[in-house]
Amino acid sequence: MIYRIRHTTHFTYDKPAYESHNEVRVTPRSSPNQNCLSFDIEVSPKAAVLAYEDSFKNRVHAISVHAPHEELSIVATSVVERMPPRASTPLRVPFGEFLAEDAARSAEHFEFLHPSHYVPFSERLRKFFWSARPAPTETVLEYAMRMVRYVRDQFEYEKDKTHVYSGVDDILSAGGGVCQDFAHLTIGLLRLAGVPSRYVSGYLAPRPGVESDYADQASHAWIEVLLPGAGWTGFDPTLRSRTSDHHIRVAVGRDYGDVPPLRGVFRSSGQASDMRVELTIQGEGESDPTVQMVQQQNQSQQ
Repeated sequence: MIYRIRHTTHFTYDKPAYESHNEVRVTPRSSPNQNCLSFDIEVSPKAAVLAYEDSFKNRVHAISVHAPHEELSIVATSVVERMPPRASTPLRVPFGEFLAEDAARSAEHFEFLHPSHYVPFSERLRKFFWSARPAPTETVLEYAMRMVRYVRDQFEYEKDKTHVYSGVDDILSAGGGVCQDFAHLTIGLLRLAGVPSRYVSGYLAPRPGVESDYADQASHAWIEVLLPGAGWTGFDPTLRSRTSDHHIRVAVGRDYGDVPPLRGVFRSSGQASDMRVELTIQGEGESDPTVQMVQQQNQSQQ
């Protein structure tokens, strides 16, 4: 399936901003199941744009506007070919055998096995893990799938319970959250079990004629788990399932802190700014694109 994506971020300021600097991660990643056929980014007013790869090989665009400006618009357009996930058969490795190589795995995948900013190994998380720890005879795949379902069985999708800066303790306290929270919590459980797990940001392309509770979100989050014999494999805790050809990968990292679509700062004599995000995703052969919009603040004042 080929998707055409337009991701627009628009800032307005109560007084002119200047020395605005932003990092943008909105370029879809090419992978065995996904090809980014084209990508373009437009910035208004005129800006200096530098593209580079971060330590996780995500494509980043650094955008700087020095002159005073009352508005800032960043429009990213891409065409992505998404193929169905390749069939793979993970090795049936029980945890008793899997953990025997824990030291070597920790050295190779340290960043995806240890605590991170949004996934601290807090006492609250450890207690939650103890109630869902793996059985010695359970395979890694069986445990990963059980945790993906377990998290969503325990917590409802509720947008007002958490916010973009929430970590695992927040969803455990609130009793509900959104895709970002489900991803963080599932990652925390898997890492405590010794299974390398990473955070994925991207888009969830809608299915024609199917209504979704997540249609008002400008991005989606899921996880990838390193399975024996199969490599990094996608799971979506929000949907209680494996990922599909409707999941469009953009960036990967330890947690949300490594992959925000936009992070930036600006100077201004004013006190307020407003950010509006609009996302359209149009599948090949679809007459109308799906429009998703959110408003949030991801730019801070210096």
